[in-house]
Amino acid sequence: ENEAAAAAEKAQALMLRYGIEMATIAASGGERLAVDEHVVDGKVDPWRRMLAAAVAGSAGGRVVWAPDGYARGQGKIFFYGPAGAVGGMVELYRYLEAQLIVISAAATAARRERRVHGRTWRNSFLLGAVGRVGQRLDARRAETAQAGENERALVLVKTAVDREIERRHSDLQSSGYRPSVARSAYEAGSHAGKHVDLGDGRLGHSSPALSDAARG
Repeated sequence: ENEAAAAAEKAQALMLRYGIEMATIAASGGERLAVDEHVVDGKVDPWRRMLAAAVAGSAGGRVVWAPDGYARGQGKIFFYGPAGAVGGMVELYRYLEAQLIVISAAATAARRERRVHGRTWRNSFLLGAVGRVGQRLDARRAETAQAGENERALVLVKTAVDREIERRHSDLQSSGYRPSVARSAYEAGSHAGKHVDLGDGRLGHSSPALSDAARG
């Protein structure tokens, strides 16, 4: 857990800044910003896709996902972003995913609402938690983008990432997800999302969310 926290802390601190610096350097030399791809195999259920999109977006990147035609809920998530920053995106995604799995399981087991099926309740909780985590990541990105030079660099990053995705996924289609959620579970997840560690914790300290789950 300490290694994961350290990786996430470093990723959160450096990803967006690194992308901005690379975009600025590329622009000064009249070159295109290099874009990397990293593929994550595994589950692609909606909350994971939303989490991946939030993490990538906070670092100036994007994700594309593709289902596995032979296994429901399985597939690939493709992370795109400035060269050198995508590995950090994946580290942070995995770190947040691990926290959310633990706290959602604990919350589902301890829930008072029993009229809602456990799987539905947990899915609703996860969607609420991811929504709140996404808001927190967006706020950090907005803080970084406030400087005029940073805003220009982020436009260059977005252009380069969009161009690379279009090149690699020419037949890309957009998809929407309208979940049927249990309101109480969604709200509980949103509250829990306030305490999910975004990588700020010092090495040697546990995530507050994981500690709360353990006590529960």
